[in-house]
Amino acid sequence: MKNKELALALEKEYEETGDNAGTAMPPAPSMAAAIAIVKKRKTKVGTSFDPGVLEAFKAKAERVGIPYQTLLNSVVKRYTESKLDIEVA
Repeated sequence: MKNKELALALEKEYEETGDNAGTAMPPAPSMAAAIAIVKKRKTKVGTSFDPGVLEAFKAKAERVGIPYQTLLNSVVKRYTESKLDIEVA
């Protein structure tokens, strides 16, 4: 992903998620500063996935052009907001 595309994706994520929803991302003097603004509001967690599940997320994320962690966050966020239903197998 090119820097401009990454910046736009980070800005969109900032403006649409969490406590920042509906607010504009503050201007940043550099790409590194913009990334730091977005990363600062994230909480790191450790979890384990079945290898096939993780590979599927990585493949889908690559096709869309986003990091797989962003895709995972999006799915979990949509589920917690009741925008995604999961059927128990």
